[in-house]
Amino acid sequence: MERGAEKIVAKPEREARAKNKDKLSLQEVLSEIAGFRREILWGTLAFVVMFMTFFVSLMPQPVRVQVGDVSAVDIKAPREVIDVIATEALRQQAAANVPEQWEKDPKVLAELKTQVAAFRDAVALLQAGTPTTQEIIGSLRPFLSSSMSDSDIIALAASQPELLDTGVAKLLEVLEAGLSAGIKSENLLSAKADMVSDLSSASEIPAHVAKALGSFVDKNLKANWVLNEESTERERRKAVDAVEPVRIRRGQFIVREGDIVTEQQMALLVELGMVGPRVRFAAVAGACLMSALIIGVIYVYLRAHHPEVFGSQKLAVLASVLMVSVVTIGGMAAFTGFLIPAATGVLLVASLFDRRFGVLFSACMTLVTGTVTGFDVRFMALALSGGLTASLVLRSDWNRMHLIRAGFVVALTNTAIYIGLGLTGTVPLDDVLSWRDMLMVMVDGPFSAVLAVGLLPLFEAAFGIITPIKLLELSNPEHPLLHRLLLEAPGTYHHSIMVANLAEAAAMAIGADSLLARVGAYYHDVGKIKRPYFFTENQIQGMDNPHDKMSPTLSATVIMSHVRDGLELAKEHKVPQVIQDFIAEHHGTMLASYFYNKAAEGSGGKDARVPEEWDFRYEGPRPRTKETAVVMLADGVEAAVRSLSKPTPARIESLVRKMINDRLMDHQLDRCDLTLKELDIVSETFTKVLAGMFHTRIEYPEQKTK
Repeated sequence: MERGAEKIVAKPEREARAKNKDKLSLQEVLSEIAGFRREILWGTLAFVVMFMTFFVSLMPQPVRVQVGDVSAVDIKAPREVIDVIATEALRQQAAANVPEQWEKDPKVLAELKTQVAAFRDAVALLQAGTPTTQEIIGSLRPFLSSSMSDSDIIALAASQPELLDTGVAKLLEVLEAGLSAGIKSENLLSAKADMVSDLSSASEIPAHVAKALGSFVDKNLKANWVLNEESTERERRKAVDAVEPVRIRRGQFIVREGDIVTEQQMALLVELGMVGPRVRFAAVAGACLMSALIIGVIYVYLRAHHPEVFGSQKLAVLASVLMVSVVTIGGMAAFTGFLIPAATGVLLVASLFDRRFGVLFSACMTLVTGTVTGFDVRFMALALSGGLTASLVLRSDWNRMHLIRAGFVVALTNTAIYIGLGLTGTVPLDDVLSWRDMLMVMVDGPFSAVLAVGLLPLFEAAFGIITPIKLLELSNPEHPLLHRLLLEAPGTYHHSIMVANLAEAAAMAIGADSLLARVGAYYHDVGKIKRPYFFTENQIQGMDNPHDKMSPTLSATVIMSHVRDGLELAKEHKVPQVIQDFIAEHHGTMLASYFYNKAAEGSGGKDARVPEEWDFRYEGPRPRTKETAVVMLADGVEAAVRSLSKPTPARIESLVRKMINDRLMDHQLDRCDLTLKELDIVSETFTKVLAGMFHTRIEYPEQKTK
């Protein structure tokens, strides 16, 4: 526990408090049930609206055409889609344009040289001995083609060695020259014929030797220019991968009126779901998943950071903002191009909640935009950048001009993002240079802001929500209810001003909404207007106290009824629900201890009934927000300190801590999010402000006369 917090709660009291279970008043039980029902109602409604929007986007309007039909209408793509047939044709063309990868096989020439050497050695071996005819033919036939007769082979063996060596040298020269240029399989016959011709025309070689060498070429020459199938396939694969898919963009014509529907166009219509089964289960599942994901993320965030939403009208506001945003984006995306006010919902959320929630809501709206536009990167990038900009530039103490200014900042950001998409090649530069698209991008931000400004009063009127603008209007002393309070219960009015000063300072110190706390304090006691003189601050000095002639039970009933009276007056003057919460919760379920003790003292007789404590407790509910809790504490502290005869800083601090501790031990602060550390800060702030209000004045001696 924090050191300062130990001043608030002593250890035995903390242990005793931990053992006690939270007891809910009937008012709080009913409030819990109503809050749960609101959660289910608005959550279900938001899910259904979002699901239907997604489903309509994923299930476009069907068309009744077949291949070969003449289209009676223009058919446009409802979302971006890849033209599979056109893309495949381009890929096939790209692969066909890649030439075959041929390469020389050096082993062919080496093998031929080896065979030539073996052929020459076989002839030399025969010439060195006295072989028979059959031995000569058997030794040389494997080197020569079938066109070489036996007599030609015998004549070759009888050739002079010098002439044979000259012929072999010429053969090697011809082979090297032919193979160096490369010989393909389909050119092998012509290459053989060219080499045989070269050998036959060589004057230094006898005819019978040239014939034998030509036969050798015919028998042994092979193609050395071979196809590298692996390399060819690799290059073609690269060419295919480099082909960009042919994209049909949202709004682009697929079939024009009067055109004959082709197989390619029909394939696109099938891919888009415009032809075929009316309901695709994948689309239904996708719409359900996306809707549940977005609502789930928002629910988890609110539970963690804004739990008070689930007990207030803000839940209805948020659900309405979500539904309006989804329907607006889904409805306008198909018709207005980039003029989809995705930033409108973000501005509303950031202004009604906080900027962090605005950032999260921006991500959700980006997902919505992607779903209804076929995840077009242009729309998603603009929705995300616009939403983030709108939520981050909006000030916490915003007004309508701040909203408009945020819209123009969104326009600048989105324009820069769109140009960047074109320069990086993510979006075709021609699209970026289109004046119509650029105009839509630039107008979208201010349009979103104007729409947000226009919707705010509608939400205020429909749900009674509070905005800084509305709070400033309510804080005007000329407001009918405050004006009545000033005229009919001036003491209460002054007390409310003092409480407002305390509450504002404490709320600001703990990071709560200080403006809301101040305005809530102005209205917390307006119920005293109905019976002002039953409250001590409005009693004129010397007048009789009406409670002296009333029973304690009746007095307690009259005193506690100012809460119910205040709610009736607030509803009559159409005061927002958030301010009504201050009226209902500023006493929680506290005990009217003065009248209870008085009743208990009066029941000292033998047969007297001991008063029920619950009859002397306020109906509640107890404070559910930091702001209403701070006003409760400020209300009690201000009244108590005002009754001190000598309000020194030490006595003020002691009384402040006692008052806060009493309410803490009475479980009045169990339902709000105030921590012990924050209570200590509140105590210190109250002490500082009250010490300034009730400081002891110096008594100046009377000026002596001469």
